[in-house]
Amino acid sequence: MYWRINCTEHLLLDVRTDPTKGNSHKDASNNPQKQQQQQQQPQKVENARLGRQRSITYSSGVGSDVGRRLAAPHTLSKSTTDPTLVVRWAGSPDGRLLVGITRQGVYLWTLKPFMQLSSLVYESTAEFGSPVDVVWKDEKETHGDLYSSAGDAKVVATLFVVLAKGYVFEIAVYKREPPVLEYEFSTQHYFVRGPGEGKGVPALGLAQKRTYRLPGSAAAVCAAVQKLDARTQGADSGTALVATRTHVHHLTWTGALVSSVAIKDIYDNPLAHIRQVLCISCADAAGIELYLFSDGVVRIHKTSQNSSSASTSSSHGSDSDTILDTCMLDAADNTHKHTVMEYTPASRMVAVGTTTGDILVYSVAAHKPDITRVERIRFSHDRNAQVSSIAWTPDGLAMACGYTTGHVCIYSALGYELNATRLSAQTPTDVHQVPVPVSLVWMRGSTRLCVVSDCVSVIDGTLSRQQADMLPFVRAALTTVACEGNTKRVCLFSDDKVFLNFCEFDRKTRDLDGQQHQHQQQQPELLWHVAHIPAEYIATNWPIRYVATDDDGQSVAVAGAHGLAWYSVDTRRWRMLRSQHQEESITCVGGLLWYRDYLVVACINHACGDSPQLLFFARNRPLDTTSDMQTVALEHPAVAISCHNSILLVLCRNSVLYQYAIFDDMDFIQIGFRRQISFSSAAEIDPMRVRSLQWVPSALFDNRPAFLVHQGTMLIVVEEQPDAAGQEPDARLRASVVSDRAELTITSGVNFGNMHSTVWWFGGSQLHACLISLEDFMDGGTGPLIDNDAVQQRQRRAVICVRPEFFPIAVSADKGMAVGVDQDWVLDDHAVAGLSRLPVRAKLYLHNILDHMLSTAAASESDQDALLYAACFEHLEFFAHAMEILLHEVLVREMDRATSKPAAPLVRSPSQNGEEDAVILPRVITLLENFPSFYEIVVHCARKTEAAFWPHLFACVGGPERFFRHCLASGRLETATQCLLILQTLEPSSVNEANILALLGRAVVAKNRPVCLEILRFLSMAADSDAAMKRLLERLSQSKQLETGRNI
Repeated sequence: MYWRINCTEHLLLDVRTDPTKGNSHKDASNNPQKQQQQQQQPQKVENARLGRQRSITYSSGVGSDVGRRLAAPHTLSKSTTDPTLVVRWAGSPDGRLLVGITRQGVYLWTLKPFMQLSSLVYESTAEFGSPVDVVWKDEKETHGDLYSSAGDAKVVATLFVVLAKGYVFEIAVYKREPPVLEYEFSTQHYFVRGPGEGKGVPALGLAQKRTYRLPGSAAAVCAAVQKLDARTQGADSGTALVATRTHVHHLTWTGALVSSVAIKDIYDNPLAHIRQVLCISCADAAGIELYLFSDGVVRIHKTSQNSSSASTSSSHGSDSDTILDTCMLDAADNTHKHTVMEYTPASRMVAVGTTTGDILVYSVAAHKPDITRVERIRFSHDRNAQVSSIAWTPDGLAMACGYTTGHVCIYSALGYELNATRLSAQTPTDVHQVPVPVSLVWMRGSTRLCVVSDCVSVIDGTLSRQQADMLPFVRAALTTVACEGNTKRVCLFSDDKVFLNFCEFDRKTRDLDGQQHQHQQQQPELLWHVAHIPAEYIATNWPIRYVATDDDGQSVAVAGAHGLAWYSVDTRRWRMLRSQHQEESITCVGGLLWYRDYLVVACINHACGDSPQLLFFARNRPLDTTSDMQTVALEHPAVAISCHNSILLVLCRNSVLYQYAIFDDMDFIQIGFRRQISFSSAAEIDPMRVRSLQWVPSALFDNRPAFLVHQGTMLIVVEEQPDAAGQEPDARLRASVVSDRAELTITSGVNFGNMHSTVWWFGGSQLHACLISLEDFMDGGTGPLIDNDAVQQRQRRAVICVRPEFFPIAVSADKGMAVGVDQDWVLDDHAVAGLSRLPVRAKLYLHNILDHMLSTAAASESDQDALLYAACFEHLEFFAHAMEILLHEVLVREMDRATSKPAAPLVRSPSQNGEEDAVILPRVITLLENFPSFYEIVVHCARKTEAAFWPHLFACVGGPERFFRHCLASGRLETATQCLLILQTLEPSSVNEANILALLGRAVVAKNRPVCLEILRFLSMAADSDAAMKRLLERLSQSKQLETGRNI
């Protein structure tokens, strides 16, 4: 997911009312003479609605800044006289621009690189009031190309600034020439720009267009944006919501009043005012509005818009919303107050912060205005912390949360803590100040988090200044493309690097040259292969959007804003397209993956009239779009692609799945269209929210249309109905939910024994696996995953649960382990979080699957399946350890059940007949007896468990003395020595002396000095050690074996 790397970058947060001071760039619009003329003769802007004129100073300049203002939940007193204090921040929808408002003006920044572009300063705010909030117009394509000429599209974005006295300013962000930043040298210089800095700084400015006056005379407090359902509405649909002290007004983007709702109809507390608003749209014009009030209460306002009245409401200003319900969020839970809210449309989830430091996560239904709590995330680093800010990643996979103690934590969507950082004051003189994160923003690509903090004194709680920090992160490649290569190994990427870990946890590890070598002391977390993305590519095509590795882990392909490149681990070299023109002609949309020796890219080809296509690049040929390569035209852009054997699946934005067959032979490849399947009848599927698409493994045998769709946090099976004869083709599909708690999905198709494949999904705390046997594969269908009959579902679903202590991002099926990254410590902002602090962890699941197999009712078949499955992993170094875990967990579970103590099993293994507590210890012993390490496994397990469990364990192996005699007969002297304590506990002393004598005699004959010393050490620790030693020596003196061992 998202993990910290490198140090925290401190940024200079210096907001000036006159940003032109100190500007030394060669920009005609930044000419000091011209700006002085503008200040002497301010531009006059006509207010369309009021017919007035007032003085506004326009300027452009250089500064630095980060952040997006979400809310200020803490009740700290902010200075109202400081004109440089930014009171609200708002990031553009695409994460490229920032706007900040002070008490006297509006300022515009670019995030990459950090620079203040323009400002709009008001000479007086007495007439309209000071700015209190700002929102961006939420358009489908907000900016387009910020670097094109000004004549292409002068206005690239629109802002709505809300003022305290009930006015709204519409401000346009427009292009201007020439660029702000140009380097000048007396001689020719060659220099390398950083990621995203290849085109310099976009030349943008601010200009006020219109002024609107809200109804009534109440003061405005905040604003929000309501975006309608993207599947049914156009890109320019939606409204702006402005809240005052008495009403909530919905405005169109042209300033027309749509509807108004009185605050008293939402909340009956006259002393509370609205602090923040969230607008969430559902299908059929329904929606939910969440209102956070100043007293910490969140009210839910459910509405349903009448489509017939919607068109007339804009002209008449009447209410067009039907109020379905108005209630309080978590009315039964009054232990906390709410502080901040944030919504992500990608996962349709709402995160609400509280005064206790907890974060409440809610899920919003897509087809009806319902909201349900799914998780409560507790903050464990400081008991006095309050949530001050929240920011979701654009893909909805994780969220960043700021706390009043200076902590910034990253959580997954379902509450797994990925990492935590504690900020500190940037200057040494601020030792008594705590930076409180009040604004968080994820930059493009979600590899950097900008944090704006209010430095608050711990003595009197006053705010003295603000600071900005940048936290760099690495992401998992699995979050971009769920291809088979990304699911087998840990692959991470940052702004300009790709990190590969080959997950070699045994002694034989893969070196950087791809060869196998013996590494005795090298730690797994240091086995990283770092590939630096070429600067000539990442400078102009930042950020990286897709990363895909091949099945062998020897090639890595990346795709940024335009073009693509791929890296060879063997040669350690990158391949890029031949020219920048070819890079700009391709935009990867929907993902990319490797099919044998070909790179499959779903893209939009601008050289062919912006047509969506599939491109196939050969690994052994140069990357070139002008060469004779295979292409497939698509009707609509792709949103997800996947490859299964030689079948390619492509899901497009029109909810149609296209299936292609790939035929390749040496240097020849041909693509054949097979069929298309429309998902229009599956209302649960929203193509714009699909994260991955896989074919259900059990349906691959007969190519039955059954697909596994990961959408948001939902794992859904879309299949053809068995009784769909006579229906329309689009109405034959049905959608069934496998799990509503799935943060990632991995399909492992490696065959082991009778096990064909496994479908994995991680639900925030547990890793679930659905087992698909060869019988299920031959039968076809989706029975192992889902069944509409609840009784049959419990009987047929073979699901195990593993609880790893890390976030899994790969499954190494050939080793029987899940692999992930763990950062379970709090980093200071100056700490170096390099590769050594990205530890790769592994969790064995081999014993979990065997436990499930042995828990089934059919003993003979399941025992044989378990033996075949376990035999496939016998060669691994940690196989014996996995079998110890299996024996230990089964023994503890059965003993806890026998003693009527509630157990906390790590694995839930329901049997076919519904009996979850079947006695399987004898079957486990029978399984282990087939392996040479059987005796070591039993003894090691016994020595690690309580002595009260020993009778039950050794009763299944024929008794401790018989077990000891078998160890002696097979020459396992070390194992027999470890059985002495067990014999002393379970057998009488007379029997023990004979066994010790026999063991000592064998050790003397074998000249095994360590075993002899261990026996003597054991005798010296016995209760009657002197008497036992005397008796043993007497019996040894009578034995002829003593002569043989005189030299020992």
